[in-house]
Amino acid sequence: MVIKVDFDLTMSILAHNLYRLFAMSLERYQNMSDERIYAKFVVNNGDISIEEAAICIDLKKKRELPLLLEFLKKSNDLKRPWLDNKTVVFCIVCLKHYKKN
Repeated sequence: MVIKVDFDLTMSILAHNLYRLFAMSLERYQNMSDERIYAKFVVNNGDISIEEAAICIDLKKKRELPLLLEFLKKSNDLKRPWLDNKTVVFCIVCLKHYKKN
């Protein structure tokens, strides 16, 4: 039996589950709705600069930004093979952070 699933529905369910996993890893945000998590953590502006060994993403200041940066710090040192083994660094003042390391 073949079940056809709408792509939009599949992506919505995937996003919901990813937001739930993210919220479960943050103490105070475990019971928040997907929309609130999206508004507090995902909706943000920033600047992207591509350096020789890293891609730096400078995020604009928000109230929850320190918590988000702490969560993303785990992946700052990972090299991405599909990006020519560059690291992706998230921070407020990214270039200063990258030059320290």
